[in-house]
Amino acid sequence: MLASWTALRHCGFLLWARRRTGSRRLGALGRDSVIVPPTTMLAAHRIEIGDDVLIFERVTFSLVEEHWGTRYSPKLRIGDRTVVGHSAWFSCVGEIDVGADVLIGHGALITDSFHEYEDRSRPILRQPMAPPRGVRIEAGASIGPGAVILAGVRIGAGAYVAAGAVVAEDVPAHSLAAGNPAEVIRRWDPRTQTWVESQDQRWQATLRALSRD
Repeated sequence: MLASWTALRHCGFLLWARRRTGSRRLGALGRDSVIVPPTTMLAAHRIEIGDDVLIFERVTFSLVEEHWGTRYSPKLRIGDRTVVGHSAWFSCVGEIDVGADVLIGHGALITDSFHEYEDRSRPILRQPMAPPRGVRIEAGASIGPGAVILAGVRIGAGAYVAAGAVVAEDVPAHSLAAGNPAEVIRRWDPRTQTWVESQDQRWQATLRALSRD
């Protein structure tokens, strides 16, 4: 009886959240996935979300279909069982692909473009978007709170991006990146089956904080 009541409450919450967030407008929304309101979704029909995904409140999905007369065809995919923390921001002009079992911390920014700024006669807001470069976050990766993933970046499977990192270059699978600009400070060596750490003194405190030893 208790299990049945719990299931009913769970189902009721899913229906409530989907109504409040307009999730029915999504291109795809998988089984038992939920977006906790409030949220902002621009061009929701271009967003595809897998099964058992949890997206916390105040997340912004900004998919740009038109900017100052230029048309775009953005696409955002989020894989099964991924969790997105509150107030994260996806800014998508081209393609952002998030794999399965990814953890994205609160306040993270993931973007595949930027406002151009070369024309000094116009406010940046009114300048074109730079040509988008796709972003890929592979399965099992973790993006820390407040981290920024910039255009053209690939985060490898099982990689860990520390809180507040600004990532402008690819992060290899099963490695730890930290800082602004982000650097790989710890990586798994499959040949020796050991972790290899940076010897730079700047990162020793971060490594101590993010290592079991």
